[in-house]
Amino acid sequence: MNNAGYRYELTCEVDPEHSRQYREIMTDAVIQWLGMDGLAGFRPMSAVDGTRVRLEFAFADRQALDRFTTGEDHRETLDALRSVCLRVESDRWQPGAVSLVEGDSATAVPDGGTNVAERISD
Repeated sequence: MNNAGYRYELTCEVDPEHSRQYREIMTDAVIQWLGMDGLAGFRPMSAVDGTRVRLEFAFADRQALDRFTTGEDHRETLDALRSVCLRVESDRWQPGAVSLVEGDSATAVPDGGTNVAERISD
C-alpha cells in the first residue's frame, strides 16, 4: 500500500452460518469501493484462522477519507455486513507524530512530524 497518510480499517468477524451472504455483500462492496474517487490504496487481510477479515483503505487527504466514510453507499454496506457478521468494527486513522523527548506524550497532533497512525474519533 502506498504512503497515503489517512487510513480506514474495517474488520469483520464472519458468522459461519452467513458466509455465503457475506461473500456476496463483500464482492459487490469491494467493486464499488475500488471505483471511488480519492482511494489511494487498498489491502485485504484475513486472520490465519479464517474467522476475521480486515480491509485497509488509504487516502491522500482527510476530505477523501470523510467522503468515503460518510457516503450513503458505504453506510448501506456497513448495515448489510452487520446483518451477516458477528462483529463489524471500523476505525479512521490520521498521521501522527511520536515524541522522542523523554516525558512528552507518546503521540501528538500532526504537525509535519513522522507518519505514525493516530485514531480519529467520529
